[in-house]
Amino acid sequence: MKALIMAGGSGTRLWPLSREKYPKQFLKVLGDKSLLKLTYERLLNFLDHSDIMIATSYEYEYHVRNHLYPYEGYSLILEPEKKNTGPTVMLGILFALEKLSSSEDDVLFVVPSDHYLSPTEKYVSYLKFGAKLAMMGYIVTFGIKPSYPDTNFGYIKLGKSILSEGDYTAYQMERFVEKPSYTVAQNFLEEGSYMWNSGNFALTLKTGLEEIKENAPELWQFAREGFEHTLRNYSKLPEIAFDYIEMEKTKKGAVIPMDINWSDVGSFEGLYKVLPVNDRGNAHVGDTLIMDAENTLAYSTERLVALIGVSDVAVVEERDAVLVIRRDASHKVRDLVNKLKSMGRREAKYHVEIHERWGRRLLLDEGNTYKIYRLTIYPQREIGPHMHMHSTRTWMILSGTLLFNVKREEKFVSVGDSCFAGKATPYFIKNQGFIPAELIEVRVGEYLGDEDVIPQ
Repeated sequence: MKALIMAGGSGTRLWPLSREKYPKQFLKVLGDKSLLKLTYERLLNFLDHSDIMIATSYEYEYHVRNHLYPYEGYSLILEPEKKNTGPTVMLGILFALEKLSSSEDDVLFVVPSDHYLSPTEKYVSYLKFGAKLAMMGYIVTFGIKPSYPDTNFGYIKLGKSILSEGDYTAYQMERFVEKPSYTVAQNFLEEGSYMWNSGNFALTLKTGLEEIKENAPELWQFAREGFEHTLRNYSKLPEIAFDYIEMEKTKKGAVIPMDINWSDVGSFEGLYKVLPVNDRGNAHVGDTLIMDAENTLAYSTERLVALIGVSDVAVVEERDAVLVIRRDASHKVRDLVNKLKSMGRREAKYHVEIHERWGRRLLLDEGNTYKIYRLTIYPQREIGPHMHMHSTRTWMILSGTLLFNVKREEKFVSVGDSCFAGKATPYFIKNQGFIPAELIEVRVGEYLGDEDVIPQ
């Protein structure tokens, strides 16, 4: 069995936590692990690292590697550009067959990277049951019983029963309706035989190729030429959702209703519903203080967030922006982000934390002639060798031991030590230790852009 985690999407509905360049699969909204890492670890309950593929775009490569640190052994599929989920799943199927030497009869699980599911043990049991159905030739989707008439989800109508084992039952997929109106969604809820589409699938690699050939010939003309050909011609692929192939066109659809806690965490209202609340309905994350308030969400990334005498609001603090919104207006966050983009605001697109091949850097402060970052360099990774023409660098070590090479003079530095590299001075930094190293970096100069990097 193999699994494909789809981690290439971008989204702004959780702004200011998520940004165009820092989507929600990389957020740690449910603890000290990102949604991507939680997804990966769920799969490790029944798969090895080598059985897991992660599809993402080139710009998120180091986001993925850093968030999954220290895990290794998985396969990373880098899409040359963002397409819809149909080409992504097709790439995963071809990669499994050609690069992992999988059998056509192997079962592939296709899972989102940014959903909340609990309990893990029950979720894994559903997937294993779905694998049996997939080996019978079905494309299996996993449904969630609707709890309210949400118009942002697809709805699946259950047909006749196909297979039952204990508490688990699979049904034929009789009908699929994508994002119905509120009235229609309300009717589906009352009718009782419709499920939300959770975005999780199971199918054999053979069935996946057959469905692409039959239901998406515009993709098949590339798939039949293999993985490398498809990758080279990725810009020519049409944008087709896998849901369209699997849900709207297939004649092999099956549904397994899952009785678990699930959310796509697609808004602050969605986040509120999966967080624990106190006896007055208040949910909080981070450094917060709530007094005389009801049904609120207080989210702090770094600074204290205090709420007094309010109700039904969400207050979300990020290092460079604060959002205050009524919880029932969560759907308007996207409009706000579009407004920020039209104003040319950096906050609409970029996060203060940037992931690099060597680790990550967090912007702490900046002015016209300086920038201050906190850097994290992972073991056996390195910065440089390079130099900067228009700015100097000063570093103060906070943790770990690093090898510094400035003007070709090497020395080891540790906690409390500092180093300096002037303009047009080659330098090289490597973490040769076994733990991540942290340091403060101060850039000073007349030009501080990331383009001022001259490789040596």
